[in-house]
Amino acid sequence: MKDVSLSNNQKLAIRWKKEHRKIVTLAVKIIHDFEISRLDLLCKDIETLNELVSAHLMDEDVELYKFSMLEESLDARMKELIEEFIETFEETKTALIDFLTKYTLSQAIYNQEFIDSFKELVDVLAKRISYEEKNLYKVLQEK
Repeated sequence: MKDVSLSNNQKLAIRWKKEHRKIVTLAVKIIHDFEISRLDLLCKDIETLNELVSAHLMDEDVELYKFSMLEESLDARMKELIEEFIETFEETKTALIDFLTKYTLSQAIYNQEFIDSFKELVDVLAKRISYEEKNLYKVLQEK
């Protein structure tokens, strides 16, 4: 049974954390797919990752935009976190979208360059996810 006493912000933070877990799990699976040379699974998993990441990023953008439109009702800490989130994530978001776009094309080549780039991106994302959950999501869950 769902706890209806949770605020919308708390539900949002919980949903985003669950999405993060799915993204991380799929990233680990993609690395494994590459290591065991299962390119058929890798292609499918990259497409799924692209869908998950795109939906998650779009949802974050929409919800944070809504928060910014309610600026007068936000406390200073929340305003600061939203602004920081938007400013500091733009470059990583662009790199992630570019990477997924490149490797979801039918002519994509899954070689050492792919896996090295993917592992670097996963490392950056892992740090970003940790940062989001310890800062922005923590404040969301308190509201």
